[in-house]
Amino acid sequence: MATTPARPRLLFVDDESRILMSLKAIFRADYDVTTAEGGAAALEILKKERFEVIVSDQRMPGITGVEVLRTAREVQPQAVRMLLTGYSDLNAIIASINEGEIFRFIPKPWVNGELRETMAAAVRAASVEHVQLPPEPPPGPAQNAVYREVGVLVLDDDPQTGAALRAALGGEREVHAAATIDAALEILGQQKIGVIFTELAIAGQGVGPLLGALRQHHPALVVIAFTGRADASHSISLINHGQVFRLLQKPVASSVLRGTANIASRRHEMLRQHPDQAQRVVADTAPMLQAAERTGLLARLTKFLRRS
Repeated sequence: MATTPARPRLLFVDDESRILMSLKAIFRADYDVTTAEGGAAALEILKKERFEVIVSDQRMPGITGVEVLRTAREVQPQAVRMLLTGYSDLNAIIASINEGEIFRFIPKPWVNGELRETMAAAVRAASVEHVQLPPEPPPGPAQNAVYREVGVLVLDDDPQTGAALRAALGGEREVHAAATIDAALEILGQQKIGVIFTELAIAGQGVGPLLGALRQHHPALVVIAFTGRADASHSISLINHGQVFRLLQKPVASSVLRGTANIASRRHEMLRQHPDQAQRVVADTAPMLQAAERTGLLARLTKFLRRS
């Protein structure tokens, strides 16, 4: 007699019981749903049970959603993590991507149909076996050789950003700098770029469409976004549609730039060697692709990349 396959397990964390009841009602027909009322309860559950997807509210008394997701990342790296909140708190957004490495940011109030689609994408991502990042190479020539293989591009109309990154990396590898999107496309068509550091907007134009289009050609590309202002909505959009790996708020310390470049380079190598892992960070690029096509950016990107 054939056994029924186990349903994907979801954990929802919120300090409001009515929210938890609503979420359980939406998903219990298709998934095995567990709820935790508050961060402390969630951490106890995470010690005992395994989940495919973990969704936590941010603003809870005692233990925040970022703290829950940070712990979940450590104890259950296979699980896909999402942050649920009704507040545009830039510090929480930055922490959620840098510390919790979230898959999506879900705003309150949500739209049921969109939430179901997001959950289905998260479950698909969780079905891909998680691969750990390679360890940090020991300092010295061996480390330099490893990191030199990964090209770095800085896209910012402030020349000081490229200079700061070059100084942080100590001349160990070449850093390509572009002040415009077209200049960045030229570099991408000529160089093997694995890591991009980019401002949220260049000359008033958001970089989301560029990142969405690049994802189609370079799924192993790792993106670090800078922000010099408290633009929560733009940051959320980049997380959900551009799938940035890290979000840094200017000014950025040299040690943070160096550490971020190194871990991003190792992530690029992991994605290059294990292409299936790109499915674990796949973004909802459709809105960005539509914008890229509408503005002609997609055609320009294709033209430049054909030269490579």
